[in-house]
Amino acid sequence: MCGVFGVATARGRKLVLDEQACVAMCDLLAHRGPDASGSMHAGHVALAHRRLTLLDAVGGTQPFRSTGASPRVILAWNGQIYNHLEIRRALAAEGAVFHTRSDTETLATLLSLRGIDGLRALRGMYAIAAWFVDSDELVLARDPLGIVPLFYSEIPVAGGGSELAFASEAKAVISHPSFRLEPDFESVASFLEMPRRTFGARTLYRGLSALEAGEVRRYALAGDRLRCMWSGREIPSLAPTSCTLNDAAWLVREAVTESVEAHLAADSPVCTLLSGGIDSTIIASIARASNSNLMTFAAGSDTDAARPDSDLFMARRVAHMLGSDHHEILISGEQFVVAWERLITEGSHPLATPNEVAIALLSNAVRPHAKAALTGEGADELFGGYGAPLEATLAWIDSSSGHDPQSAADFYRTAFGWAPRALVPELFNSETVAKFGNHRGDRDNDPLGELLLDACRDAGDLSSIDAHLAVQRRVNLVNLLERLNLSLMRGSVEGRVPFADVRVLDAAMRAGGAHLIAD
Repeated sequence: MCGVFGVATARGRKLVLDEQACVAMCDLLAHRGPDASGSMHAGHVALAHRRLTLLDAVGGTQPFRSTGASPRVILAWNGQIYNHLEIRRALAAEGAVFHTRSDTETLATLLSLRGIDGLRALRGMYAIAAWFVDSDELVLARDPLGIVPLFYSEIPVAGGGSELAFASEAKAVISHPSFRLEPDFESVASFLEMPRRTFGARTLYRGLSALEAGEVRRYALAGDRLRCMWSGREIPSLAPTSCTLNDAAWLVREAVTESVEAHLAADSPVCTLLSGGIDSTIIASIARASNSNLMTFAAGSDTDAARPDSDLFMARRVAHMLGSDHHEILISGEQFVVAWERLITEGSHPLATPNEVAIALLSNAVRPHAKAALTGEGADELFGGYGAPLEATLAWIDSSSGHDPQSAADFYRTAFGWAPRALVPELFNSETVAKFGNHRGDRDNDPLGELLLDACRDAGDLSSIDAHLAVQRRVNLVNLLERLNLSLMRGSVEGRVPFADVRVLDAAMRAGGAHLIAD
């Protein structure tokens, strides 16, 4: 995982930030890429990069300039492309020549030869900023499952015009000297109701947006003003196929096994995080078959260390059965409070769940041993692993006569919300409450309501469990993956999520939700 920062404006204008200032803002992301850094500044476009080296330390330096291919592309990106070798072989068969082993060169060549259509060939996690020099277009793109975050803002600047600033974390964008820092109070109200940093494109800062999962944005820089000329999203969709339970099980087993093996690819050590649950145990057992020296890590409260029903205890048992080199991180109440305050200060955002603290502390323990960690996030959203929410959803399907998107959105809000929106006036002083335009639940400016409604509209037949799994992926999974990414990167560790993989998703959707529920 790495850190990306960039800024762009129309060709006829000059950026407010010089290269030194861009490098300084990118250095706010140094924890995402402590191994190397690079930058370029072309007057109206600047890209800067912090690198965490996991593949081809010499050949993957960024910003990366495509060589031999036309049109020219300068690329800064964050992530891993797990099928880059098969893409590389296909491009080489057409005459492309490669000079490194890096997936960065593969991606740059693919974009040069295929444009944004080439993104459909990618299997992996990514947040991409690519400047097409000859056409003077800038492309921002995020992977279909939203594993890697990318934030952006179109910022008005002195003298008229605007600049597009973008980065792997919000703090680098909001540090732009022309960015007006103020809360998005409607999003804050949504955060209290269902804690998350983003609601679709909306964030907790007014004027700051998040690229959505699967979204691609193209900006035209030629001329006298910056303009977004196209944006769109790839939403994974597939009608479940009719297959037996045995066939579905083998389909999923093969996809998950292959995904874990693909996610182990690296020049640097890779470990697994272990909770003792089904998801992390599956990953660790497959990884152990490929690596006799596998390291596993678990974190928990110091009061849980001896409890036989705790995650720590179960992880210890699994590690013993696998024969892994197991490490435990015990967290005291005092450590938790100190880390909580530090993470909020450093991250410029509130935390969404307490386990972000544990993950961040765990990453500090992992870092001396490995640069990447495989984790089980994504399995619950793909395979219906949340028992109580699944039961509540099935009850709603059986009892509701109207399975329309608005009814489904209202159900999710009522069943899974934390603090009802009507409580906002009781949680803040009167001066702050006056700034909330939507604490009474008005539908015209309601980030959570809009996210839920859009997800339910896109999900298909809401009388089927498959549609509700699609809603969970849209509403829950992106938030889950985002907080994993940001928490692990506090300690400069890349989080890899084999279950949140397009081929595993394809297998899960082909198997169908009917096989997830016992009769």
